[in-house]
Amino acid sequence: MPDAEIRKSVTLSREELYALVWATPMSRLAIQYGLSGNGLAKICRRLDVPYPPRGYWARKEAGKKVTQAALPAIRSGTRAQVTIAPSLPASPPTQMPSELESELTAARKLTASVTVPGKLHHPHQIVAGWIEERQREREQAKRYSWGRAGYVPPDFTAMERRRHRLLSTLFIALERHGYTAKVDERGRPAVEIARQVAALIIKEKYRQVRQPLTEEEKKRAFNPRRPWRQEMQPTGLLQLSIEPRLHPTLRQSWIDADQLLEAQLPEIAAVFIAAAPMLRERRRQQEENERRRHEEEMRRYEERQRQQLERNRLRGFLELASRWKEVEAARLFLGALANRASGDLDEVLGDRTIGDWIAWARERLTAHDPLEAGAVAVFRRIASIDQWTYRDN
Repeated sequence: MPDAEIRKSVTLSREELYALVWATPMSRLAIQYGLSGNGLAKICRRLDVPYPPRGYWARKEAGKKVTQAALPAIRSGTRAQVTIAPSLPASPPTQMPSELESELTAARKLTASVTVPGKLHHPHQIVAGWIEERQREREQAKRYSWGRAGYVPPDFTAMERRRHRLLSTLFIALERHGYTAKVDERGRPAVEIARQVAALIIKEKYRQVRQPLTEEEKKRAFNPRRPWRQEMQPTGLLQLSIEPRLHPTLRQSWIDADQLLEAQLPEIAAVFIAAAPMLRERRRQQEENERRRHEEEMRRYEERQRQQLERNRLRGFLELASRWKEVEAARLFLGALANRASGDLDEVLGDRTIGDWIAWARERLTAHDPLEAGAVAVFRRIASIDQWTYRDN
């Protein structure tokens, strides 16, 4: 199919899709539509379209008898057609910065002599701690268990001993170049430099294997077209991964393949050493960003405090103005009262005469009037107000 056609979306009915998948192997057909074989299989399952099982085309080419599954009638809720859009092309790999590439080249020379011992005679203190703890647990279990029913923790397996040798060697090599070996908050082995922590996840690789169903399992199976079940089985291969990734262009995971991890350990150590300057710079940037964030937060806090101070001082000023206005209104009222009581000034009310009451009111108003103390006293009082004077704001 031409490239121009590959990039176009295609709409197929169930019947058309069924005819295509039984006429052309899924892997080749998927490429024509810009998909993976697994992606095309998912579309078939969504539309309830059966497709050839694994080995169908090989048996057919060998002249063996093969059976084509019939297209079932469309069920309620199943779509009658599908529009297949080609997958977007994968993004090009990120190029390693030249500075990092130079660091990696130099680091490989430093780690070329790193060797994993066949037997662990002088383990790193963290690995030694794991070994001592297991020995102590086994000895205590043997000492305090009665009879054969007592549980004794098993000794380390050969895979676990390999893991110890690898981690011990890597810890020792990296500590020579500024890293600190540790156990992170999740109990995983890790290394740290410039307060940047990277966990070392080293474990056996598992794979999915199809196992045929037993007769009893077949009775309980809900999908008769799937007479198998997925099972995870150990591969005997160790895999080492770094979490989080040190850099997008640096390798993150290694596995026993053409070379065992023991032979790949110099390269693993070189990746860490090459990343060290970058991690230090990352920490410096984090601290600089934190400093700027703190300064900005303090600036905003100080600005809020300044605005609160201005609001409080204005509030205090308005309160004094309100008092002055109240006093002026009261004085007018008192003057009117004095005029009306001019002939009754000697009449006694309570413990005072009306004349005394008028004098008392004038004295109180004078004490309450903020202007009586003068402008300096007024603004001295305003100046004494701070951002905490009014707690209800």
